Amino acid sequence: MVTLGVVLISCKKEGQLVTLGNGVPGVLTTSVSTVVLTKPNLNVEAVKASFTAADFGYSAAATNVLQIAKAGTSFTNAKEIIFEAGLTSKSLTHLELNDILLAMNLVPEVAANVDFRVKSTIASSIAAVYTNVKTVSVTPFALKGTLYMPGAYNGWDPTTADSLVSPTGDGVYKGVILYTGAGQEYKLLKKKSWGSPEYGSGASAGSIAVGGGNLVGPTAFTTDGTTYSKESFLVTADLNTNKVVYELQSWGLIGSATPGGWGSDQPMKCNNTNGKWSITVSLVAGDVKFRKNHNWGTNLGGASGVLSDGGANIAVAADGSYTFVLDPVAKTYTMTKN
Repeated sequence: MVTLGVVLISCKKEGQLVTLGNGVPGVLTTSVSTVVLTKPNLNVEAVKASFTAADFGYSAAATNVLQIAKAGTSFTNAKEIIFEAGLTSKSLTHLELNDILLAMNLVPEVAANVDFRVKSTIASSIAAVYTNVKTVSVTPFALKGTLYMPGAYNGWDPTTADSLVSPTGDGVYKGVILYTGAGQEYKLLKKKSWGSPEYGSGASAGSIAVGGGNLVGPTAFTTDGTTYSKESFLVTADLNTNKVVYELQSWGLIGSATPGGWGSDQPMKCNNTNGKWSITVSLVAGDVKFRKNHNWGTNLGGASGVLSDGGANIAVAADGSYTFVLDPVAKTYTMTKN
């Protein structure tokens, strides 16, 4: 759409009247008409928008803005990028364009048409003019990746499965999983439902393959001579190398108030979204502390919701069911009697 501005400006310069003609918009071109954005090319140019300058019939610097919007929306809620003074082209990398598209709520991995145009103005009192519209087919990607992990530990239900997360979308997914038994089997999914692709076991131990059999979780549930019925492990699934590894990463509640006394931790569950650990457990009057990996080398204690390394025991005043939420990074906790 082209908007033409007509204006008369009176200038007291040698008694002359300066008359501006209709604003003539520039012409926009794009370097591509189709582009599939990818993570390996984050810093590579995805599209370059170039235009010829608008002519307002007056020697004044115009402000030029690149507008990007979903095709067919008449640039409603368009994203805007201001051109630097004197420049008539703008390059967007795969990362820059992808961020814009995700902010427009476009669906990752699905091609969509996006409109580009340049808006030019020289003063707030003068109507802007617009270049022609260029439509580009673009396919964004999900920068943050998620793998869902249904398995024996949760009854093989993908809708309630814990997830592994790749914060930068680099193909390396991590999450803490509370297994309810040694050697439990599971699979990895890209959505919370069964269907391709399903990642299972590869040809060699610890390998991942699309369509493979069930993966087998860690078998080491004995620590310092104590065998635990539940255990948390940091699971790292690397889809670049097609490998999966496990690392003990647990927090437990321990103390005279717990069913295991001072000799056995009560396993807590990690929330992979916020990094907090929780447990609901029946206690008797006594004391408790938080301990990492069943080892007194890292233990937290304190009072009134504040913890410190090796801090004092936390008092449990009365028998009952309690819910604890631990933030081991902030070193805070909540204790609620149910």
